[in-house]
Amino acid sequence: MPEYRPISEAEYEEYTRLLHYAFSPAETYEPTESRDDAPEWSTIAEERGLYADEELVSTVAHYWHALWLRGAYRDVAGVAEVSTPPKHRRNGYSRRLLSESLREYRDRDVNFAALWPFNHSFYRKLGWGRCSDRISIACGPAALGFVDRIDPPVHSDFVDLEADRWAALDRVYQNGNDHTLAMNRSEEWWRKRVFDWRTDPYVVGWKRDGELRGYLVYTIDDDDQRTMAVDELGALDTEAYTELLRFCRYHDSQVDRVTIDTNDVLVSDLVDDPSAVEIEICPGAMIRIVDVKRALSSLSYPADGSVVLEVIDGIAEWNDRRFRLAVEGGEPTCTVTGDSPDVTVDIATLSRIVVGYRGVERATRAGGLRASRTDLETLTALFPETNPYLREWF
Repeated sequence: MPEYRPISEAEYEEYTRLLHYAFSPAETYEPTESRDDAPEWSTIAEERGLYADEELVSTVAHYWHALWLRGAYRDVAGVAEVSTPPKHRRNGYSRRLLSESLREYRDRDVNFAALWPFNHSFYRKLGWGRCSDRISIACGPAALGFVDRIDPPVHSDFVDLEADRWAALDRVYQNGNDHTLAMNRSEEWWRKRVFDWRTDPYVVGWKRDGELRGYLVYTIDDDDQRTMAVDELGALDTEAYTELLRFCRYHDSQVDRVTIDTNDVLVSDLVDDPSAVEIEICPGAMIRIVDVKRALSSLSYPADGSVVLEVIDGIAEWNDRRFRLAVEGGEPTCTVTGDSPDVTVDIATLSRIVVGYRGVERATRAGGLRASRTDLETLTALFPETNPYLREWF
């Protein structure tokens, strides 16, 4: 029976070797013999492994996040660095690894788990549902020329920012991230993931009257078209947003192209020629419920109602049963029941509904849910559609 356990210091080099072969096999491998030699950005996670006959056959890393979900910040595990060497594949090791990971999350009272998939269908079969989209905006600096007709505000300037200014940045970030799945970032996340994750990005802020009102996190990619790649844009208001676009516009002698990762298409509404802006919607992160009973009992609901759910979960047996969710006076209870189900739903679809991604009606059309019209209306009232956006990479 394979054993799931933490990666010890003596096993750390083997762990990193497997990760390198899984994700960067074309690059030269440089051993990382201990955690002391690892880059700072990698020290946030907790590593686990699955061992068969004392050989490491599958890896995973766990992050511990607080994400905004149904009216409060809630604990969400971040799943990353899942790998199984080719010689050990088709043995069910990844499935066992993730099942054991869910068991650990449950033991730690974490009711949700999110990840960035290498393949959506692989994780969909294991109970994760797509919960977020990422919009990529691309244009030449000249397309942002509308800012040339807007006089810059007086007493304003652009400033280079270091990690020690993380608290001021966080104030701007929190103001503009009131959507579902926004992270409650820690100082460690700012320092090790925003300022130092695989690259050494530029971080520039815009101030007015001495107050930081917006910021950009970006890199300059020397590709076929030299690109200013904005990974994050934070602004307190429209004025700050416009001035940050002005900063991008002023890079017309450095770059041929500006890209912005975002969750809206506001840029296309501002430019003179929307056809000069390319918009690409990319599948984003995935999420799954770890423990249905606890998760549904912990949420805030905008309406009262009662429904019996028959949940199908292939790797977490404690979820593979029927539950009665009842909300009365805003107070929820979720209990295991033997009553006939009103709704039959797989765990991935239920997870999407709970987060609010695309709504109940869309889930029904996609085939992951069966219910009567009345019960669909009850579910819609309990879990209205939201605007989930998981910005953070891990």
